[in-house]
Amino acid sequence: AYDFGSGGTPSPELLPAFGGEKANSHSINLESKYNVLQTSSITGKFTFNNIDFKSTTGNATTTVSYIMLDGLLPGKNYLWSVILTKRLLNNLELNFQYDGRKPATSKIVNIGRASLTALF
Repeated sequence: AYDFGSGGTPSPELLPAFGGEKANSHSINLESKYNVLQTSSITGKFTFNNIDFKSTTGNATTTVSYIMLDGLLPGKNYLWSVILTKRLLNNLELNFQYDGRKPATSKIVNIGRASLTALF
């Protein structure tokens, strides 16, 4: 799926009056899920987000810009995740989740999670 987002100041002449920040975001999202019988599933997600950011200060380190950019950086951003879910018993579910992201000029960030859920 393709998504275009725009946020910030409505026109260039109003940049200083409204904080001076404007962002245009073009993102492509892919997601797939595979079910193995009725007891497990694996889900994969990938997002490419290209952000064009303009600011009167020239940087994207303000609180407003962080919120506008969803924690990403101006330029090419990559996000991906893999989730493995396994039903252990009728009322227990085990989840393993891996998330990765590569914001524009920063290093890759890797996050892993595991959880055990009781279903009532």
